[in-house]
Amino acid sequence: RSMFVYTINRILHLIPVLFILSVVVFGFVHLLPGDIVDTLIGDEESEDPELRELLLKEYGLDKPVYVQYGVWLGKLIQGDFGNSLVTRRPISVELFELIPATIYLGLAGILISMAIAIPLGSIAAVKRNTPVDYSAQVTSLIGISIPEFWFAIMCVLLFSLYLGWLPSSGYVSPFEDWKQSLLYLILPAAAIGFRQAAYTTRLTRSSMLDEMNKEYVDTARSLGFTEKKVVYKYTLRNALIPTVTISGLQLADLLGGTVVLETIFAWPGIGQAIYLAIVDRDYPLIQAGVFVLGFIVVITNLLVDLLYRALNPRVSLM
Repeated sequence: RSMFVYTINRILHLIPVLFILSVVVFGFVHLLPGDIVDTLIGDEESEDPELRELLLKEYGLDKPVYVQYGVWLGKLIQGDFGNSLVTRRPISVELFELIPATIYLGLAGILISMAIAIPLGSIAAVKRNTPVDYSAQVTSLIGISIPEFWFAIMCVLLFSLYLGWLPSSGYVSPFEDWKQSLLYLILPAAAIGFRQAAYTTRLTRSSMLDEMNKEYVDTARSLGFTEKKVVYKYTLRNALIPTVTISGLQLADLLGGTVVLETIFAWPGIGQAIYLAIVDRDYPLIQAGVFVLGFIVVITNLLVDLLYRALNPRVSLM
């Protein structure tokens, strides 16, 4: 029952967070240079005062900002993001079509990150102060230092242009052809996962070293358990608790990177849609796209909190 109450409380706490998120998104988009009317009527007719006034009334831009926000928030609660200024289609429909591609890429990036970081960080901790440990730390430092967009471009140059092993851009749904889908997924997912793996490797190593110095490890060894069993059954399991938590929280950084990476790889997700909307000054789509990404991050944080409690039942539920 305590877990149920904790979950309900955490969900209720999301309400003010999402409200603040909506205020920030709405406010910052309205601070962008230019306005919607210029986008709608173009430069040639931008001096027509009657047309400008008509469009201001049609889109409610003649009202105070707080009134505009109230109208936008009311529609947002109903799942209505308005229509795109470019395609004239409902934004909710467009985002619904784009979300699967972004989630697909994000999950693949996290899996690659974990697949690299957990073994590398664990081995580095077990072999600390050895060439293996030093190599892992140097690799992590390089991964943290390299910008994601530069690493993505280098991957395209090497594996697509020079070697011709992988396609440089594009997207195929895994439900259409999963083999082709994986080929298009590898480069963008690796570009995301490599940088995340650098952070996670350092965290895994640090957590492992911390756990290996605790009393229960010495007790397990004194009972005659093999070193392999002590390290990988007991120590690694406890060390993965903060690792899994931080990996989930890194989703915010990961989703921020998708705006650039989806553009580089022509990946049809929310990130690329936000970039194109910024270029086209499609303000309703920018607002909706950024809010949806923020919403995904908030929900992910909630799931990480619940997962942390499941992995570590000793944590008290406040």
